[in-house]
Order: sequence, then structure tokens, then C-alpha cells
Amino acid sequence: MSDTTTFLTYPDRNILIYAEGYSRTINMPFNTTRKTIYKGVDSVLSFDIKNQDRKPVNILNKDIMVNIMQVRTGELLVQRRAQKINAENGYCEVTIFASDIEQLDPGFYQVSAAIYETDGIARSLYTDHNRRVTMELEICDGAYPKFVPSIELVFTEQDGQWVSQPLKGNMQFNDASLLHTIQIKVTGFTGTIYAFASLEYSNSHDSYFGCRFLDGSTSIQFNNATDVQGWNFSADARWIRIAYTPDSSNTGTVDKVLYRS
Repeated sequence: MSDTTTFLTYPDRNILIYAEGYSRTINMPFNTTRKTIYKGVDSVLSFDIKNQDRKPVNILNKDIMVNIMQVRTGELLVQRRAQKINAENGYCEVTIFASDIEQLDPGFYQVSAAIYETDGIARSLYTDHNRRVTMELEICDGAYPKFVPSIELVFTEQDGQWVSQPLKGNMQFNDASLLHTIQIKVTGFTGTIYAFASLEYSNSHDSYFGCRFLDGSTSIQFNNATDVQGWNFSADARWIRIAYTPDSSNTGTVDKVLYRS
């Protein structure tokens, strides 16, 4: 008998109260539910805009602006205009993209919203019976993989060869992946690119050995090339270095080399 895992989609929907005009009944929400979103994915926050009597507010000719702020300082971190999904019944959504919260620490933040009428004046949208205008937002980390940025290499000359700074290899991160990638931008360059690896704890120049690229070659040859190319090689290493040697006839340049593992 095989195991079955069920994944559920939960609607993250809250009521916001637009206290407009005179009402004989006040039926504000008693409290509001904390919203939770995760780093690494896009999240949709959904809102129902209602009046004091909990009747839907037509938002067809209105704009809803949603803010994410720091709790202590009130600093504005993200601001989005809500998309009207069912304007007549006051239903709208805001998408928080993974890139919006990539640099934010996991923890608690505040969400607020304002409604703009045709007169351009911003009016509060309330979240509970105490006329609070903010609700809690929890940003969680660790549920989805992070994208590690590439490293731009810096080269120094050593005996006619240009050698990059030492880069920490997969063994230092307990990473089982042996794949390494470099992207090279050259302008009129004639010469050879090499990849080196080391198993030693020390990153001294003498401890490195040459790596083979996935096409079986031990180096990358350029002949008066102006191009941007990517190359892969496989190595189980503590340290990685990239080097290039210009030919004696070379008049071009290696403009940029990016590395990621």
C-alpha cells in the first residue's frame, strides 16, 4: 500500500471595514486573523471590503492600496494597488512577489490598507471592532529553496596567468552536488580558460589540480571571440579557482566571469 500525501490550498481572506456615512447598526469584525506568507514563493492576500453593517462595498470606482510595514518603525517596505476581482461585492486581491520580501528577515510585520474615492482622499480601512487599521503578517523562511546569487570573480596576475580568488567548494557546505558553472564574457579575446579544484584545507596555489569540463575538455579555447558563454564542470572540492592565460597575440579582454555552484 502506497502512502498518499495531501496538499491543501487555504484561502487567505480577511474583512476590511469601510466606515462610510451613517449606519444604525455597527457590526464590526471582533478580531482579525494573522496572515502568513512564505519566502521563496509569490503570495496572494485577499480582502473583502464591507461597511459597518457587514454589507459588501462596491469598489468599482475606488482604489485600494495595501502596505507592508515594519512593526516598530512603521517603515514602508512594500506597497501594492489591489486588483479588483469582484468589484460589486468588494472583493480584491494583492500579490506579494517573492522578490518583494527576499531581503526581509523572517518575523512579524504589519499590513494596512487605505481606500481612495474619486475625490482622491485616502480613507482608513479598519480590521476589528476597536478600529485598528493594521493586522499582523508573519513572514516565514525555510519552506522553499533559496536562489544563491552568482559570484563575480576578481583576477590577479600570477606568473603570466590571471587567477581568481579562492571560492568555497561544495565540501565546505556539505553539498552533494558536484556541478559548478561559470559564465564568461569576452571581447576580442584569444586565450585559454581553466578550472581548478583543491581537496586541501589550505587554499594555497600549489594544492590545486585541473578539472575537466562536461564536454571532456581540460580547458576552454577562445580565438578572437566576442561573446557571453556558460560552461559546466564537475568536481568534489573544498576550494575552486578559475584562471585564464592570454595568448601572446591577444589584444582582447576578459570582461567578466561569474561562478555559481
